[in-house]
Amino acid sequence: MGKQRERVTAFENSLREREAAVARATVELARIRDLDQTVKEAALRQLAEDVRDAMAQLAMGREVLAEQEKAHRAATAVSDLVLMARAGLLQGLAADRMSEVIHLLDITVRPLGEVRKRSGVSCKVTEWHVRTGTPVPAEVTESVWPAVEELTTTHFQRRQFARGTVDVRTQVNGILCRLRTGCLWAELPARYGPWALAKDRQNTWFKKGFWPVLVNHLNLLGDSVPIRREPFVPSFEVLVGVTGGLSRT
Repeated sequence: MGKQRERVTAFENSLREREAAVARATVELARIRDLDQTVKEAALRQLAEDVRDAMAQLAMGREVLAEQEKAHRAATAVSDLVLMARAGLLQGLAADRMSEVIHLLDITVRPLGEVRKRSGVSCKVTEWHVRTGTPVPAEVTESVWPAVEELTTTHFQRRQFARGTVDVRTQVNGILCRLRTGCLWAELPARYGPWALAKDRQNTWFKKGFWPVLVNHLNLLGDSVPIRREPFVPSFEVLVGVTGGLSRT
Protein backbone atom coordinates (compact mmCIF):
# COMPACT_ATOMS: atom_id res chain seq x y z
CA MET A 1 0.00 0.00 0.00
CA GLY A 2 2.81 2.42 0.92
CA LYS A 3 4.75 1.67 -2.27
CA GLN A 4 1.68 2.29 -4.41
CA ARG A 5 1.16 5.67 -2.78
CA GLU A 6 4.83 6.51 -3.31
CA ARG A 7 4.51 5.69 -7.02
CA VAL A 8 1.42 7.88 -7.36
CA THR A 9 3.16 10.75 -5.56
CA ALA A 10 6.24 10.38 -7.75
CA PHE A 11 4.03 10.43 -10.85
CA GLU A 12 2.32 13.60 -9.61
CA ASN A 13 5.72 15.29 -9.22
CA SER A 14 6.75 14.08 -12.66
CA LEU A 15 3.56 15.50 -14.16
CA ARG A 16 4.19 18.89 -12.57
CA GLU A 17 7.68 18.90 -14.04
CA ARG A 18 6.27 17.95 -17.43
CA GLU A 19 3.72 20.76 -17.28
CA ALA A 20 6.49 23.22 -16.40
CA ALA A 21 8.59 21.89 -19.29
CA VAL A 22 5.69 22.36 -21.70
CA ALA A 23 5.27 25.94 -20.51
CA ARG A 24 8.97 26.62 -21.08
CA ALA A 25 8.88 24.93 -24.49
CA THR A 26 5.91 27.06 -25.50
CA VAL A 27 7.86 30.22 -24.69
CA GLU A 28 10.98 28.96 -26.49
CA LEU A 29 9.03 28.02 -29.60
CA ALA A 30 7.46 31.45 -29.71
CA ARG A 31 10.93 33.05 -29.75
CA ILE A 32 12.16 31.06 -32.75
CA ARG A 33 11.41 33.29 -35.73
CA ASP A 34 12.68 31.05 -38.51
CA LEU A 35 10.50 28.06 -37.49
CA ASP A 36 7.43 27.50 -39.62
CA GLN A 37 4.18 28.39 -37.81
CA THR A 38 2.60 25.09 -38.78
CA VAL A 39 5.49 23.20 -37.22
CA LYS A 40 5.21 25.30 -34.05
CA GLU A 41 1.49 24.55 -33.72
CA ALA A 42 2.04 20.84 -34.33
CA ALA A 43 4.76 20.74 -31.68
CA LEU A 44 2.57 22.56 -29.16
CA ARG A 45 -0.34 20.20 -29.84
CA GLN A 46 1.90 17.19 -29.28
CA LEU A 47 3.18 18.61 -26.00
CA ALA A 48 -0.36 19.35 -24.81
CA GLU A 49 -1.49 15.84 -25.80
CA ASP A 50 1.39 14.33 -23.83
CA VAL A 51 0.31 16.28 -20.76
CA ARG A 52 -3.32 15.14 -21.17
CA ASP A 53 -2.24 11.51 -21.45
CA ALA A 54 -0.13 11.86 -18.33
CA MET A 55 -3.05 13.42 -16.43
CA ALA A 56 -5.32 10.55 -17.50
CA GLN A 57 -2.76 8.03 -16.25
CA LEU A 58 -2.49 9.94 -12.98
CA ALA A 59 -6.28 9.92 -12.53
CA MET A 60 -6.35 6.17 -13.12
CA GLY A 61 -3.54 5.67 -10.62
CA ARG A 62 -5.38 7.72 -8.01
CA GLU A 63 -8.54 5.67 -8.58
CA VAL A 64 -6.69 2.39 -8.17
CA LEU A 65 -5.01 3.69 -5.04
CA ALA A 66 -8.36 4.78 -3.57
CA GLU A 67 -9.86 1.33 -4.21
CA GLN A 68 -6.86 -0.37 -2.63
CA GLU A 69 -7.04 1.87 0.42
CA LYS A 70 -10.76 1.17 0.74
CA ALA A 71 -10.16 -2.58 0.57
CA HIS A 72 -7.34 -2.25 3.09
CA ARG A 73 -9.57 -0.36 5.53
CA ALA A 74 -12.32 -2.97 5.13
CA ALA A 75 -9.88 -5.82 5.69
CA THR A 76 -8.51 -4.11 8.78
CA ALA A 77 -12.01 -3.50 10.12
CA VAL A 78 -13.01 -7.13 9.58
CA SER A 79 -9.80 -8.29 11.23
CA ASP A 80 -10.64 -6.14 14.25
CA LEU A 81 -14.18 -7.55 14.19
CA VAL A 82 -12.87 -11.12 14.28
CA LEU A 83 -10.60 -10.29 17.21
CA MET A 84 -13.53 -8.71 19.07
CA ALA A 85 -15.71 -11.76 18.39
CA ARG A 86 -13.03 -14.12 19.66
CA ALA A 87 -12.68 -12.03 22.79
CA GLY A 88 -16.46 -12.09 23.35
CA LEU A 89 -16.76 -8.32 23.07
CA LEU A 90 -19.53 -8.13 20.45
CA GLN A 91 -22.42 -8.99 22.77
CA GLY A 92 -21.75 -5.99 24.96
CA LEU A 93 -21.64 -3.46 22.13
CA ALA A 94 -24.00 -0.52 22.24
CA ALA A 95 -26.59 -0.22 19.46
CA ASP A 96 -24.66 2.46 17.58
CA ARG A 97 -21.43 0.41 17.67
CA MET A 98 -23.27 -2.73 16.59
CA SER A 99 -24.68 -0.75 13.66
CA GLU A 100 -21.11 0.10 12.66
CA VAL A 101 -20.20 -3.58 12.80
CA ILE A 102 -23.14 -4.50 10.57
CA HIS A 103 -22.18 -1.84 8.04
CA LEU A 104 -18.74 -3.39 7.75
CA LEU A 105 -20.36 -6.39 6.09
CA ASP A 106 -22.08 -6.63 2.74
CA ILE A 107 -25.08 -8.85 3.53
CA THR A 108 -27.58 -10.05 0.92
CA VAL A 109 -30.60 -12.22 1.74
CA ARG A 110 -31.90 -14.00 -1.35
CA PRO A 111 -35.16 -16.03 -1.25
CA LEU A 112 -35.02 -19.43 -2.92
CA GLY A 113 -38.71 -19.38 -3.80
CA GLU A 114 -41.72 -17.14 -4.17
CA VAL A 115 -42.56 -14.80 -1.31
CA ARG A 116 -46.29 -15.28 -0.77
CA LYS A 117 -48.42 -12.25 -0.01
CA ARG A 118 -51.03 -12.20 2.72
CA SER A 119 -53.67 -9.74 3.89
CA GLY A 120 -51.91 -9.04 7.16
CA VAL A 121 -54.89 -10.32 9.21
CA SER A 122 -54.49 -13.69 10.90
CA CYS A 123 -57.11 -16.36 10.20
CA LYS A 124 -59.01 -17.21 13.38
CA VAL A 125 -60.16 -20.54 11.96
CA THR A 126 -56.60 -21.57 11.16
CA GLU A 127 -55.47 -20.48 14.62
CA TRP A 128 -58.29 -22.49 16.21
CA HIS A 129 -57.30 -25.67 14.34
CA VAL A 130 -53.66 -25.21 15.33
CA ARG A 131 -54.44 -24.33 18.95
CA THR A 132 -56.85 -27.20 19.52
CA GLY A 133 -55.08 -29.73 17.31
CA THR A 134 -58.34 -30.36 15.46
CA PRO A 135 -57.72 -32.06 12.10
CA VAL A 136 -59.39 -30.97 8.88
CA PRO A 137 -62.07 -33.32 7.51
CA ALA A 138 -62.37 -34.45 3.93
CA GLU A 139 -64.58 -32.59 1.49
CA VAL A 140 -68.31 -33.09 1.93
CA THR A 141 -69.89 -35.47 -0.58
CA GLU A 142 -73.46 -35.27 -1.85
CA SER A 143 -74.45 -38.25 0.27
CA VAL A 144 -73.16 -36.60 3.45
CA TRP A 145 -74.50 -33.12 2.74
CA PRO A 146 -78.15 -33.72 3.84
CA ALA A 147 -76.91 -34.57 7.34
CA VAL A 148 -74.83 -31.37 7.35
CA GLU A 149 -77.85 -29.31 6.29
CA GLU A 150 -79.83 -30.84 9.13
CA LEU A 151 -77.02 -29.93 11.52
CA THR A 152 -77.11 -26.30 10.43
CA THR A 153 -80.70 -25.89 11.63
CA THR A 154 -79.37 -25.73 15.19
CA HIS A 155 -77.60 -22.47 14.35
CA PHE A 156 -79.21 -20.98 11.24
CA GLN A 157 -82.55 -20.57 9.51
CA ARG A 158 -83.24 -22.36 6.26
CA ARG A 159 -83.54 -19.12 4.30
CA GLN A 160 -79.88 -18.42 4.95
CA PHE A 161 -79.04 -21.33 2.67
CA ALA A 162 -80.94 -20.22 -0.40
CA ARG A 163 -79.04 -21.39 -3.48
CA GLY A 164 -77.04 -18.59 -5.09
CA THR A 165 -74.41 -18.55 -7.81
CA VAL A 166 -72.35 -21.00 -5.72
CA ASP A 167 -74.06 -23.55 -3.48
CA VAL A 168 -73.11 -23.80 0.18
CA ARG A 169 -71.56 -27.26 -0.09
CA THR A 170 -69.14 -25.98 -2.74
CA GLN A 171 -68.16 -23.10 -0.47
CA VAL A 172 -67.64 -25.44 2.49
CA ASN A 173 -65.44 -27.69 0.38
CA GLY A 174 -63.46 -24.63 -0.69
CA ILE A 175 -62.85 -23.77 2.96
CA LEU A 176 -61.74 -27.33 3.69
CA CYS A 177 -59.48 -27.32 0.63
CA ARG A 178 -57.69 -24.21 1.86
CA LEU A 179 -57.19 -25.67 5.33
CA ARG A 180 -55.96 -29.01 3.97
CA THR A 181 -53.56 -27.59 1.37
CA GLY A 182 -52.37 -24.39 3.07
CA CYS A 183 -53.10 -22.25 0.01
CA LEU A 184 -54.00 -18.58 0.23
CA TRP A 185 -57.58 -17.52 -0.34
CA ALA A 186 -56.61 -15.95 -3.65
CA GLU A 187 -55.03 -19.28 -4.68
CA LEU A 188 -58.24 -21.27 -4.12
CA PRO A 189 -59.12 -23.25 -7.28
CA ALA A 190 -61.89 -21.75 -9.39
CA ARG A 191 -64.10 -24.84 -9.00
CA TYR A 192 -64.99 -23.61 -5.51
CA GLY A 193 -66.37 -20.33 -6.80
CA PRO A 194 -65.30 -16.84 -5.71
CA TRP A 195 -62.89 -17.22 -2.80
CA ALA A 196 -64.31 -14.11 -1.08
CA LEU A 197 -67.69 -15.85 -0.68
CA ALA A 198 -66.07 -18.92 0.84
CA LYS A 199 -64.05 -16.73 3.18
CA ASP A 200 -67.15 -14.85 4.32
CA ARG A 201 -68.94 -18.17 4.91
CA GLN A 202 -66.05 -19.48 7.01
CA ASN A 203 -65.80 -16.34 9.15
CA THR A 204 -69.56 -16.18 9.73
CA TRP A 205 -69.83 -19.82 10.76
CA PHE A 206 -66.85 -19.56 13.06
CA LYS A 207 -68.18 -16.38 14.67
CA LYS A 208 -71.55 -18.08 15.25
CA GLY A 209 -69.80 -21.06 16.83
CA PHE A 210 -70.92 -23.47 14.13
CA TRP A 211 -67.56 -24.25 12.52
CA PRO A 212 -66.25 -26.39 15.43
CA VAL A 213 -69.58 -28.24 15.50
CA LEU A 214 -69.40 -28.97 11.77
CA VAL A 215 -65.75 -30.01 11.80
CA ASN A 216 -66.12 -32.34 14.77
CA HIS A 217 -69.14 -33.96 13.11
CA LEU A 218 -67.33 -34.48 9.79
CA ASN A 219 -64.20 -35.79 11.51
CA LEU A 220 -66.27 -38.72 12.79
CA LEU A 221 -66.45 -39.89 9.17
CA GLY A 222 -62.68 -40.32 8.98
CA ASP A 223 -60.14 -39.28 6.33
CA SER A 224 -59.09 -36.23 8.32
CA VAL A 225 -55.66 -34.63 7.99
CA PRO A 226 -53.73 -32.13 10.12
CA ILE A 227 -54.13 -28.52 9.10
CA ARG A 228 -51.43 -27.35 6.74
CA ARG A 229 -49.84 -23.93 6.94
CA GLU A 230 -47.55 -23.05 4.07
CA PRO A 231 -44.81 -20.59 5.07
CA PHE A 232 -45.18 -17.13 3.60
CA VAL A 233 -41.42 -16.68 3.49
CA PRO A 234 -39.58 -19.40 1.53
CA SER A 235 -36.19 -20.81 2.36
CA PHE A 236 -33.43 -18.34 1.72
CA GLU A 237 -29.68 -18.08 1.51
CA VAL A 238 -27.53 -15.40 3.08
CA LEU A 239 -24.57 -14.02 1.18
CA VAL A 240 -22.01 -12.22 3.31
CA GLY A 241 -18.93 -10.53 2.02
CA VAL A 242 -16.59 -7.60 2.11
CA THR A 243 -15.30 -5.64 -0.86
CA GLY A 244 -13.85 -8.00 -3.40
CA GLY A 245 -16.50 -10.71 -3.48
CA LEU A 246 -19.12 -12.66 -1.61
CA SER A 247 -18.76 -15.82 0.43
CA ARG A 248 -21.76 -18.05 1.13
CA THR A 249 -22.60 -19.00 4.71
